[in-house]
Amino acid sequence: MDVRIIRAKLTELQRRAVVETWPITGWQARTADHLAADEYRYHDDWAPLESAAPPAIGSWPAGVTVFLRAQAATPEGVPADELCFQYEGSDLEGLLTLDGRPYAGLDEHHTRVVVPAGAHELLIEAACVPSARWRPEKRKDRALLHSTAFVRVDRQIEAAMYDLWFAWEASKHARDETRRARLAAALEDALLCIDLTATGDAFYQEVAAARSLLAERVAAIAPDPEAGRMFLTGHSHIDTAWLWPIRETVRKCGRTFATACRMLERHPHYRFSCSQPQLYEYARRHFPALYEEIKGWVKAGRWETTGGMWVESDCNVPSGEALIRQVLHGVRFFQAEFGTRPDTCWLPDVFGYPASLPGILLGCGIENFMTNKLHWQARNRFPMALFWWEGIDGARVLAHIPKLPGGYNGAPDPEQLNQGWDDYPQKTAYPEVLFSYGYGDGGGGPTDAMIESARRAERYPGVTACRQGLEEQYFDDVRVANPALPTWVGELYLETHRGTYTTQAATKRANRKNELLLREAEIFGSLAAMQGAAVDASPLHAAWQDLLLLQFHDILPGSSIGEVYAEAAVDHAAIGRAAAGVRDAALRTFAAAAGRDQIVAFNSLSWPRIDVALAPLPAGHAADAAWEVVGPDGRATAAQHVGESQIAFATEGLPAFGYATYAVRPAAAPHSSSLSVTAQRLENAFFVIELAADGTIVRLLDKAAQREVIPAGEAANRLQLFQDGPEREAAWNVHLTYAGREYAWDPDVRIEVIEAGPVRGAVRVTRAYRASRIVQDIVIYDRVPRIDFVTQADWQERQVMLKAAFPVDVRATGATYEIQFGAVQRPTHRNTSWDEEKFEVCGHRWADLSEPGYGVSLLNDCKYGYDTLGHVLRLTLLRGTEYPDPNADRGHHEFTYALLPHAGEWHAGETVRQGWALNAPVVCLSGQAAQGALPAAASFIQVEGPAILETLKAAEDGDGWILRLYEPHGSRGQVTVRLPFAPAAVLACNHIEEGGDPVPADGHAFTFAIGPFGVRTFRLKRD
Repeated sequence: MDVRIIRAKLTELQRRAVVETWPITGWQARTADHLAADEYRYHDDWAPLESAAPPAIGSWPAGVTVFLRAQAATPEGVPADELCFQYEGSDLEGLLTLDGRPYAGLDEHHTRVVVPAGAHELLIEAACVPSARWRPEKRKDRALLHSTAFVRVDRQIEAAMYDLWFAWEASKHARDETRRARLAAALEDALLCIDLTATGDAFYQEVAAARSLLAERVAAIAPDPEAGRMFLTGHSHIDTAWLWPIRETVRKCGRTFATACRMLERHPHYRFSCSQPQLYEYARRHFPALYEEIKGWVKAGRWETTGGMWVESDCNVPSGEALIRQVLHGVRFFQAEFGTRPDTCWLPDVFGYPASLPGILLGCGIENFMTNKLHWQARNRFPMALFWWEGIDGARVLAHIPKLPGGYNGAPDPEQLNQGWDDYPQKTAYPEVLFSYGYGDGGGGPTDAMIESARRAERYPGVTACRQGLEEQYFDDVRVANPALPTWVGELYLETHRGTYTTQAATKRANRKNELLLREAEIFGSLAAMQGAAVDASPLHAAWQDLLLLQFHDILPGSSIGEVYAEAAVDHAAIGRAAAGVRDAALRTFAAAAGRDQIVAFNSLSWPRIDVALAPLPAGHAADAAWEVVGPDGRATAAQHVGESQIAFATEGLPAFGYATYAVRPAAAPHSSSLSVTAQRLENAFFVIELAADGTIVRLLDKAAQREVIPAGEAANRLQLFQDGPEREAAWNVHLTYAGREYAWDPDVRIEVIEAGPVRGAVRVTRAYRASRIVQDIVIYDRVPRIDFVTQADWQERQVMLKAAFPVDVRATGATYEIQFGAVQRPTHRNTSWDEEKFEVCGHRWADLSEPGYGVSLLNDCKYGYDTLGHVLRLTLLRGTEYPDPNADRGHHEFTYALLPHAGEWHAGETVRQGWALNAPVVCLSGQAAQGALPAAASFIQVEGPAILETLKAAEDGDGWILRLYEPHGSRGQVTVRLPFAPAAVLACNHIEEGGDPVPADGHAFTFAIGPFGVRTFRLKRD
């Protein structure tokens, strides 16, 4: 049969399934600006809905919210399952509230919903032309409402339409010619049974005959026993922000969740899975009645609270601690609210996954991992779909990455089901693929048509067999079957979306700073509590949840609209205030007890440190005089004025996890210093640095090693401007072609000495390109073997990428990059297509290029994009993308990166510690009159052995404190932790504070073993 006839007949059947229509009239309307969740600025009062140009009955401009209300009674005598509310509109996305109850989402895919009989109060709240937020050409469009009505749907005609449609699709996509031909013949004969000109009972009899004939003919065709099986679960991926702000996501939750409840009511076999506790929290707060419905479906076992993480977080940029907190907050919410405990990390749309993630997940009690994104590879097909994923610490999780034509927004039709099975490489190991279906990204979820298709697909000739359930059942079944699966070791690198390591730099900087502020607030708040001080740490819980929200995979990576980042800046500022408030309140308790009217310097790192601290100049000390500081051991060191109200001084031996007090007094004589600074040459005890006229470094001598770091004829700290794009997904992507076009800086470069010792020396280099200006201070220290590049940028460029390049005289086939709780090595060559695609990679506080005996590390305080080719280390600093935010990264930026030449390879050269030191500077307060409770210096916690103390916090349940340590070098050994009190018990728990095996403690200390890149968490109890 000609496809035009088939399509016309099915379309007519679909139309004739609506057998009666009762238009709803009497609508009143008003419009408003949506300011925040549940907050509006109304433009007018309620007024009768004005007719628009036919066929529309209502029309509203882009960007506004329209409210519609009406009183309407349903017709009598309509069977309950056949009575529906029907809406037809364009460029409207809304929620139908029925008698004060959030009832169903309304959008282009969800236009009809069953309603109970009776008189109803109808309210529709809809966003008008939502795409105008990211498509300027849509801003002059208008949203249109075409009709609203109660309708009667004949379920027999509708079922016939679904039967015939599914048979048609199966006849096109069955794998073998015989089944395709037999299905096509059955479809044709069934359609010939229906005379669309027939009326009344004759038409119904013909439809029934067609269904019967089709069922008989299809039943006679044997399904393919080798066709595999798809495990279907309803799903709706809701981006917490993306092409809309967070406040719109709150409304999307109401629409999507209400629709899901209606679908569960109508379809007994249907199951729905949804992740992200943050979204459930929105429902709890803003849609309480709907939230109670959700609880009922979860209790009934038909709605799955999956995912574990608070939001579907980016995994490249957040710290390891933040990834743990995602699971901690997520699991605790699900346990408290629903009594459920997820086992799966559900991240269908995240842009790559670090090699430490398996250990983080398993350490949190999350055993399974799911994504779709690894099949977005630009070049090399990811070879696995069901496998064991092994991390840098040896931990393994069961991973599933199905390659589905619709990704996580699939439809269970014959074409997608068959293609999903055909693209599955582990067929012989385990014959089933997880298939989530439903409209997502902007929410919505499955439709009636999808659910009807899923039911028909369970066992159908020519179509991969299906069963329906909740996604964690899929993983449970795989584990029970225990198939022989392959293993993937290391990171799951996504060969696209590499620009997300850099785009929206201000948000990434705020994230790094707030992760560290929250860390310090918890550490010093806990230490203060251990000393008996009362510090209110309660603001930290909400601050952490707000930070976790902002780590969503379209916020932190930089791929949202500009409005999202304007709001994120406000939220980050509030997080910073909350964290700093708790930290500083805790520090003041120590300063009051040990200050003696001196400077008190605090160290949040778990080793004694030699560093340079910045402190407020004490009152009564003239800024133009020469001063020195006297440490707790009585030794005097130089103090250097910085700006108008600060001094810099060296904190040699500042106690681990502790503090020291320093008195400020007039210097009796000038202090000796190794610093010598001119506009062309900087020197200290460690380095000789020579600058070219353009401000680049043309010579760097490591004095201790007597080694020239920069190859002859090359220049380091070369700030490179590359053509970046244009690209449709500009915020997400970087392409290797950027290297083909480099722009030149304006020729006028100014170099001036701004500091000349005795603590530190600095040269300022000022450059310009078009409308952009970079001001960079090259800083060296008398006591610290590190070269800092303290940078301020007024960045105005579009389609331009800024990198800092450091050619170094080191030969290595691999460079090492810090990731969460460890490090990975990546090639410095492009031998294979896999190597070539890693032209931009993610790292955290440092990257390193080492050969046996010597190396150079490139550190940073808020950057994540690196590349290393041959002997050149490069850090990506800024971009200028135009979609979806045309002003991304435009404006003021501050960041610091640093060069660390070192003897030995990176683990011997103190790269990890220097990366921490750059990011967690010494914090200084002015001391108060001493109360005598604390000594002039103290170390509250000491760590001996191959581990770094990452976290000290109050336990979530209030029972003691949580201590978390990690091994940063890939080694192993025994670790001893010395505490400020003798714990009543030390328990080895998982990372989200569950369980606890006793660990022997000897007075104030306990000892444990740690493996390569291992992470260990302990609960400390006190009587």
